[in-house]
Amino acid sequence: MVAALAHALPLTRVADDDEVLVGRVLRGDALAFRDLYGRHSRYVAGVVYRLMGDDAELEDIVQDAFVRAAERLPTLRDPAQVRAWLVTIAVRLTQSRLARRRRRSWIRQQLLRAAPTVSDPKDRAPADELYSALDQVPDRLRVPWMLHRVEGFRLEDVAASCGVSLATVKRRIADAQTRLDRRLGGATP
Repeated sequence: MVAALAHALPLTRVADDDEVLVGRVLRGDALAFRDLYGRHSRYVAGVVYRLMGDDAELEDIVQDAFVRAAERLPTLRDPAQVRAWLVTIAVRLTQSRLARRRRRSWIRQQLLRAAPTVSDPKDRAPADELYSALDQVPDRLRVPWMLHRVEGFRLEDVAASCGVSLATVKRRIADAQTRLDRRLGGATP
């Protein structure tokens, strides 16, 4: 009877559970990773959206979370808990983005406070240019530059705050300064 029904029943793909998918991904099955992404990306995106309060960086965070997951999948202890693990990665990335957003807002406020209080918008242009140029400098360079050049921290304190050596902090500040000089034509503070 089973053989008689086999031709009448459509063949459907049975979805693997998360453990099986993770095992397939670890063996190099790219389709399994696509299936894992398809199964969990919408849920992860929903969590990120609720944490961010908007969708401005939603797609980037979700993609970054899955890229990191792909790189770190061999470290996953319990493949059955892959959704929670993916959410943890996405939450950490979201926290980092929110912190960056707060830092940028703080920098903007500091620059606005330092800007002359006149009604002519062109007088604000240098501060706006600096902020725009700082947006193009990676955080690992911008943070030490801001701490030293704007906040007046000693190099040793900047190194301690950033968790890097004094030599590294000096290189990063110099690199940030070079990038800012290029963007601003040598007119940084």
